Amino acid sequence: MEDDGPLLSIGEVARRTGLPVRTIRFWSDAGVLPPAAWTGGGRRLYDAACVARLELVVTLRELGLGLVDVRRVLDGQVSVAEVAAVHLEALDAQISALRLHRAVLTAVVRRAADKEEMTLVNKLARMSAAERRQMIGDFLADVFGGLVPSPARAARWNAAPNLPDDPSPEQVDAWVEIAELVSDPGFR
Repeated sequence: MEDDGPLLSIGEVARRTGLPVRTIRFWSDAGVLPPAAWTGGGRRLYDAACVARLELVVTLRELGLGLVDVRRVLDGQVSVAEVAAVHLEALDAQISALRLHRAVLTAVVRRAADKEEMTLVNKLARMSAAERRQMIGDFLADVFGGLVPSPARAARWNAAPNLPDDPSPEQVDAWVEIAELVSDPGFR
């Protein structure tokens, strides 16, 4: 212990790290940051290794890891890279969802959409690629039902436009226009 320098009270660790005492106490109680020693009066004491561990906990928490994952990393059950890869996938999904929300809202603003149109825009943007293909396929079957197209035409008919996973507002707007057209009985 003498090699680790002096033992610090929880208040001293809080001052050095800028973290609230209650946060350090919570992490200590959760088993993520065990104290190096206890005083005779039952107070926690921390050494330099504890402060270094605390800084790692802070970094992992800032990166979005929950305490269960933090504990698994600290206990050597998984590497930081393994946990980071899982969290990276989740973050990519959140970013994609946020981009979709942004594109939908931008299309709604550009179109000065009312409630019904906003619902339609959101529904179309959230459709799977298969659902969008089905929408176009139903339109084509209704309009051209009974016709036997040439192979070249069949390929064009089956090449339905697609909305990318990360659409731009313009692409969302174009899909709204397509959906409005294919559902308009007059257009059919």
